[in-house]
Amino acid sequence: MEKHLTVILGAGFSANAGMPTASDIAKRFNRDLKEKLISASSSEWFWIDDKDETFIHNGKLNFDHLAYSYVFDELVKKYVLDKGTFIYYEDFYQYIIDNFKNSDWVENLFETAKKSFLTDRPFFLEEKNKEYYKSYLFAFDHKQFSKVNAILNYLIGDILSVIPRQDEELIEIYKGFIKYIKSFEEVDIFTLNHDMLLENILDIHGIKYSKGFNSENSPIIFNDKPVPYFNNEFKERIRIHKLHGSLDFYQFRHFSKDGVFYRPTEKVDYFMTTNFFVKHHSQLINPKTNELLQDYNFDIVPKFITGTRKTDTIKNDFLFKKLFENFENTIVNSDNLFVSGYSFSDEHLNEKIKEKEFNFINHNRSKNYPFGGIGRNIRSFDDL
Repeated sequence: MEKHLTVILGAGFSANAGMPTASDIAKRFNRDLKEKLISASSSEWFWIDDKDETFIHNGKLNFDHLAYSYVFDELVKKYVLDKGTFIYYEDFYQYIIDNFKNSDWVENLFETAKKSFLTDRPFFLEEKNKEYYKSYLFAFDHKQFSKVNAILNYLIGDILSVIPRQDEELIEIYKGFIKYIKSFEEVDIFTLNHDMLLENILDIHGIKYSKGFNSENSPIIFNDKPVPYFNNEFKERIRIHKLHGSLDFYQFRHFSKDGVFYRPTEKVDYFMTTNFFVKHHSQLINPKTNELLQDYNFDIVPKFITGTRKTDTIKNDFLFKKLFENFENTIVNSDNLFVSGYSFSDEHLNEKIKEKEFNFINHNRSKNYPFGGIGRNIRSFDDL
């Protein structure tokens, strides 16, 4: 058994299981988005696509779902007009980040969306209906610009949350991959994917893994039990580093009390869960004394980074910064490299990969390994 393997996974790894590719996600956005968004009472957002009637009904009880559907419809129109086409969702994400720095641009966006909304519903403006329908217009007239980024994360998360293959199919698809990583004593997996496919595959096989989140001495609890929080400690031989975040990563921001008011501070903890109630009702304590410090957490947006300038977030966020430091430290001390579905388009990774020559295997349908080293390019996990 060989000692250590470094693994880098990109979107192509998940595509083998039928998970949506960048072009699939682009198609979901690049269409008429009016009435395509729904909002749960928990403040989470979803696509109307593939939801049952009850879910859709409940998702339409929030008046804002219509307004933000029109805002996103207008956003896509502006993006395509400026770019010539819908390039891919990360570029769209960056487009929103950049343009939302301009308050006039955003004001215009909301006003244009409102006009489109009222053009489709002129009866909203009739005197006899104004009072009745005013709740639907509230989001246009009381703008929450920061809400758009949160909705975008929810929508991307909704697309990536469903694994379309059954367990038996996943076992067959990834059997070569599982057999290969089992042949090493230690494995560090650095994945750029936000989805939970990798964890699901390992769970199916009963393979233990660490993600840098642990319950011991956790400052976050739910029902008096500790919730795994990020402390960058990896206790299993297979270590998963989700470099760009994950659907199960959440942020617990600390607040300070100023008189009768609570104000957000710069201090945050990251915790991990797929449980609805843990996500919504976790509390902050002093882990040494068990003193309750904060009994609420308003931020339930899944934490993953996207856009075309991820390095800005990586430098300024302690979780992503630490995960990338793990990558830098591991890559320096590793000789064996397995790459699957990574297109070698992230320069902050490439700079480190090309610094040394690996014994590599590159599993990629479209691109050969572009750096020096000794190895081979394969098209199927069976070739492992």
